[in-house]
Amino acid sequence: MKRWREDFGTWFSSLRFSGFTVLVVLLLVAGVVIVSPSLSTFVQQQRELSDLRESVKQGQKAVDDIDAERAKWKDPVYVRSQARDRLFYVLPGETQLNVIDDTVLPVESTETTEAKLSRMQSNWAHGLAGSFLTAATTKATPEELKSDKTAEQDPASEQTPTDTTNEDPEQ
Repeated sequence: MKRWREDFGTWFSSLRFSGFTVLVVLLLVAGVVIVSPSLSTFVQQQRELSDLRESVKQGQKAVDDIDAERAKWKDPVYVRSQARDRLFYVLPGETQLNVIDDTVLPVESTETTEAKLSRMQSNWAHGLAGSFLTAATTKATPEELKSDKTAEQDPASEQTPTDTTNEDPEQ
């Protein structure tokens, strides 16, 4: 380390500075100090300019998309298809079918349906006809019917719950 200092000192002392050299170095330092704020302002403005150009490109793309959408709405076939899809309109003579709550059961399902859960113990049609005839021929008031209903069990409540998946019980 000591040798390095001696070598550097020898090299530095061998340099000869004239007045002209000192003047040039001072002018270069002054030039850098004077130009650096302007240079940083220039770089910042170039960044802002590129950001604004990108913003203009995005705005132009949005305008082009809106123009394309407007051109679609001028086409009567497109308007008709949108009315069918969004508003469920149909032409005279057509019948439209809509799927509500379209659920797909997974194929890998390991659940099984038991026969006692999927089969009804009584005939629903007989129960409906009996209820209709009873309601049509009774002279009891609604209050009396409510008290009778609590006294005797409703046949529908004695039935076992049914499976609502509409699967075949043999599966």
